[in-house]
Amino acid sequence: MSFSRRALLSAIALAAPAPAFAQWPFGLGRRGSPPPKEGRADYAGAPLRQQLGDWQFEIAKAAAASRLQPVIRDVYEVRLNEAIGKMPGVRAITAAVAEPNGSVWTQAWRADPGPLPTRFHWASVGKAYTATAIMQMVEAGQLSLTDTLERWAPSMPNAQWITLEDLLAHTSGLYGFQADDTLRATPGYKTSEQLLAVAAAHPPLFPPGANWSYSNTNYVLLGQIIEAVDGKPWHEALAQRIAARRDLDDTIFIAPQGRVDGLAPPAPSEAAPGTADDISTPYAAGAVAASALDMVRFWRDLLADRLTGSEATRRRFYRLYPMSGVGPGHYGLGVMVSDLSAVDPAAEDVWLGHSGGLPGAKAVVAYSMQTRAFVAVALTGEGSPEATAHLLLSDLRR
Repeated sequence: MSFSRRALLSAIALAAPAPAFAQWPFGLGRRGSPPPKEGRADYAGAPLRQQLGDWQFEIAKAAAASRLQPVIRDVYEVRLNEAIGKMPGVRAITAAVAEPNGSVWTQAWRADPGPLPTRFHWASVGKAYTATAIMQMVEAGQLSLTDTLERWAPSMPNAQWITLEDLLAHTSGLYGFQADDTLRATPGYKTSEQLLAVAAAHPPLFPPGANWSYSNTNYVLLGQIIEAVDGKPWHEALAQRIAARRDLDDTIFIAPQGRVDGLAPPAPSEAAPGTADDISTPYAAGAVAASALDMVRFWRDLLADRLTGSEATRRRFYRLYPMSGVGPGHYGLGVMVSDLSAVDPAAEDVWLGHSGGLPGAKAVVAYSMQTRAFVAVALTGEGSPEATAHLLLSDLRR
């Protein structure tokens, strides 16, 4: 498949309705009251994606079980250079591919002279980490997916009806502060309290559970819940729960107004709303910096059940909502499923991953069902990390 606009859209697509909310089969979390009914609405959006089979999780787990061994792969070097040549707006890029036998390749590049960056901003890919911490708490009985928001943020609209699952899945109906023009035009760092105040000032988009809408507000609230449960700042909690636990030494959860050594700074092509924001403003919705190798390692750990048990992992993919207004992919609990055939009928691959972006920086991490490989790409400037990842995997498909 050529590196055309059609291919770009196909790769960007981080891509039978599931049972009703209360009927999911996993025994996670506390045995408490059922989900609230009054003030909620049944899901009425586009059809959910059919569920993944147990065998697909088992294959992914096996592909992530092998011990990683660094290798040199000329074919990946060639493909990365090919991608860079087709994206003249890229200022820096990093990539990693882990094959199912454990061979792992990684490389970084920058357009300007100087040392190569060691970490990149992964933007909304960071939601996968926040969701992982929440699922760890659910497994431990500290939280339940049916807990309502009024316990932590009673002043938010519909707080008594919004559940933790709504926040994780983007079915809360809460306004996404990232859409507020005034906030986007305000430069510099914003606290999580400022972000939530902006969101609360707007009416909800729909009753909880009734539809799907991507909202950073949901994950800022989840960050505050993590802080309340662990009794420490979000970035410290995740560093302990994930980075330290799996020896992800090149992964940084960015503290408020924090700075990251070796970071490739976002490089927007022109001044626009949001381009003068601070990299730590996204908070639990996406303030993560890491190397591509660490990102691949994290995604392998997630699908190999090394961060949560298998029930929690599969629960995250149980209800897959169409990403209306964002792309043809589907969203679970801090994870995306990309059916590449949704845009290009010739494409057969399905990715389990997450994409992210902010002005001047974009990223993706994914497990490829077709190749059983893990891939991560992040870049600064203008370009498509999804298309680059697709190109890197192209030789494995043959």
